[in-house]
Amino acid sequence: MTMPKSPHPRTVQIALFGIFASFGVLVGLWAAAIPLLQKRLALSNDMIGLNIFCFGMGAVGATIVIPKLIARHNTRAVMRVAGCGMWLLFPLMIAAPSFVALMMASVCVGFCCGALDASMNSHAFNVEHHLQKPSLSLFHGGYSLGNILGSAAAALVLYLTLSYTTSVWFFSALALGAMWWWVSLCYPEDVVAQKQDSTTVHQRAPRALIIVAALTAISFFAEGAVGDWSGLFLRDIKSASATQTALSMAAFASGMTVARFLGDNLRARYATLPLLFFSSALASLMLVGFLMAPNAPLALLALVFAGLGYANLVPLLFVRAANIAGVPPARGVAFAAGMGYASLLGGPALLGYLAEHLGLATALTLVVFGTLLICFESRWKISRSKS
Repeated sequence: MTMPKSPHPRTVQIALFGIFASFGVLVGLWAAAIPLLQKRLALSNDMIGLNIFCFGMGAVGATIVIPKLIARHNTRAVMRVAGCGMWLLFPLMIAAPSFVALMMASVCVGFCCGALDASMNSHAFNVEHHLQKPSLSLFHGGYSLGNILGSAAAALVLYLTLSYTTSVWFFSALALGAMWWWVSLCYPEDVVAQKQDSTTVHQRAPRALIIVAALTAISFFAEGAVGDWSGLFLRDIKSASATQTALSMAAFASGMTVARFLGDNLRARYATLPLLFFSSALASLMLVGFLMAPNAPLALLALVFAGLGYANLVPLLFVRAANIAGVPPARGVAFAAGMGYASLLGGPALLGYLAEHLGLATALTLVVFGTLLICFESRWKISRSKS
């Protein structure tokens, strides 16, 4: 009996790029739908924050159970179920007839998104193993490119005054077929071990890892907050049109896409800490520019440059987590990623509460201060390394 021929690494690379991009398209469509859902269901900012909390709760739940499923089956099987489930459930979330139904659908979609995120990033290590070179930045660039395509599609639908719900059903049908095909082109078996070392699982995390994980949580929260709330800020504070509001995610994601496609080259030329310092400084400055812009077009331009800054914060922090003395790289990255997803639980609810009671501009100022913490910490680490 002959063994099935393994797919060509380049074929798998293209397919996995498509899977990352598909995930990004869904997030772009979701960000553009938030103002529409708020208007249709008469949701307050508190309720929007609670709904994002439900989405994050589903994603965090997935990160707890998915590693066991990957170890029992493989990353390709999990990607197929999670990816197809995500696109099947997403239209139901957009068409939710009530706030309760929206929360229930958000938990389910969040679970599928978390499962897909974990499995496709794990499968990326298979691609790197076969290609013998880094590819993660390319895949995350595909995710950002998907954000742009999803936001642009949403803006076109709104510009043509088409039914957003019907359009999402159409996009989901296309994505479902593409997802099934792309996953079938991936490796049927995992060549990179997915099991954790039992001798390190129960060790207490060192302080250095906890600090990096906390900064990762801030980065996850900041990136998500800008993507989720920038459209509402443009509409309510800058009096932006529906088309401009829908373009907010595309503007932010376009900057992130460029920076992520350049990420591998930048890391080859510069050290991690200086890159982290300049990236967080740029992100903070441009987010202030977004909040203070006199009109919507300038605010959208500031979002592009904010995306350039935020793009590589999480990857750079993952590099730091993987290089902490005495901590296995896999455990360091997993711990940081877990803290990042956990920030999706309390962060959106806190931001929604502040937006409701203090104003959206004040709430987004909290994101600026969080990003500045990353900037100051990396600058402090640079100073200590020179002394």
